Amino acid sequence: MANSAYTRFEWRRTEPGRWERDIDEVEEFYTALAKAYEGTGRVFFAMTGFITFSIPVPPGTSFPDAEKAVEIALRNAWIRLRYNHPTIGSRVQYDPVEKKYKKVYETFSNSASLRQWADETVRVVPERMSGLDWCNADPPVPALPTLFLVKAPTTSDQTFRADLVLRSHHDIIDGMGTLLLFDNLFAAAAEAYEQPGRALPEFGDEWMNLSPPLRVAADIPAAMTPERKEHMREFLEHNAQLKKGVEIASIPFQQHIVIPGKHQRVAIRVPADTTAKVLERCRSLGLSITHAYHAAIAMAAGDLQDRRETERTVRYINYSLINERHHCKPPYSTSAHPASVYHSVSGKSLAIDLTVPAIGAPNRTIIDQETFLRVAEHVRDYYVDIRDNEEHIKLVSAYWAIGTLPYPDSETPAIPPRNETPSVSISSMGVLDKVIRHRYGDFSVDHPWVTGEELGTGLGVFLDTWKGILTLSSAYNDAWHGKEEVLDVLNWCNDTVVRGLGI
Repeated sequence: MANSAYTRFEWRRTEPGRWERDIDEVEEFYTALAKAYEGTGRVFFAMTGFITFSIPVPPGTSFPDAEKAVEIALRNAWIRLRYNHPTIGSRVQYDPVEKKYKKVYETFSNSASLRQWADETVRVVPERMSGLDWCNADPPVPALPTLFLVKAPTTSDQTFRADLVLRSHHDIIDGMGTLLLFDNLFAAAAEAYEQPGRALPEFGDEWMNLSPPLRVAADIPAAMTPERKEHMREFLEHNAQLKKGVEIASIPFQQHIVIPGKHQRVAIRVPADTTAKVLERCRSLGLSITHAYHAAIAMAAGDLQDRRETERTVRYINYSLINERHHCKPPYSTSAHPASVYHSVSGKSLAIDLTVPAIGAPNRTIIDQETFLRVAEHVRDYYVDIRDNEEHIKLVSAYWAIGTLPYPDSETPAIPPRNETPSVSISSMGVLDKVIRHRYGDFSVDHPWVTGEELGTGLGVFLDTWKGILTLSSAYNDAWHGKEEVLDVLNWCNDTVVRGLGI
């Protein structure tokens, strides 16, 4: 790191076998949020990465022996990834002396400590069940990123099927990083399965592969210029003005519950032929699929408002999540550094004014193409403005710092009050086939997805395509929302896109 202002972000050895560095603003945002909600027994925005895989049982091999061989291959692949991407073995700790968070990495003192780490971070779920059911059953979030192997019930076709789930704190890895990690993991697993006797790496120098924070990877200036401070002031003033003198579109939730419950995920899949038509129609209109579905989400928020005696206007306000790996310097822009938090939030808020019909109007707002396209074009302009703003990446650290909670006075702080005006956000993961292959040697993989653990009253929507099929999913907390309610929102959003595009 050439810039002396980044010295505190350098990994430095503090004692034999132990390295530390300061965390940057995006990492601290997630660390502080998790700490604030520690009293729930859950981890706010903990990452869940999910992927299904299958592998044929070789002729002459028993099913139990085949399962064991796969487990060993995955374990050895995970060990290799620990060497290549050692940040998966790191954690964030609070230093009470220096009164700040630090990211800590410890190498292995001997082969026994390596085996102990592998035993703790590659776990086989004892019950044979659906991986999604397991994910929705309040699974643990260990201190270190951990793989959980959820085996499917055995079948008669001599194929071993299972779901692999990664659980990690968000200050270690983000959604796109999780997908990149899966790609590297299955590439290594295929090699380990085909070459079971292949030697594992020798640990000791792997610390050199530790990932820096986004501030370093994207070369974000340590101090803001007067011009950038003025940009920040303008953004903050703009965002504040958006909330004045208007009714904010807030989604309904169960008011009688105060404490968050279990994080849940539900999804709908759009048939391949409809997905193709949506993509084609979006391209012809100069829209991306993200623009179309974010527009539909905003309109859904308007549709969820209570009806009153007269028609009124409400305002949907939200933000966009942005993968910033393309702004990072090599090799941090590549899959060589998946265990990282290299994304941002938009500084300027997205605001869309929506008309709420009066009592007596149809239960569902009738979406006309003109209105939908107007909203979609507004969303597109918002995204394009951020994309084309060369100053955006220079300001993202400041954006994260604004929303970061201070370290609490007590060891286990009181749970923050719930958000009384929740909204619906969207995270677009893009075309997953560009990140994860369909096959790795004998391993066939399917249905990858990621989500962040939702402990709030809002809905987090995720958008991706895989094998030509669009998936619209949502993370929500079962204290405040129900499965059928959330599925209804997702289906309404999809219907809005299809009707609004004239398909």
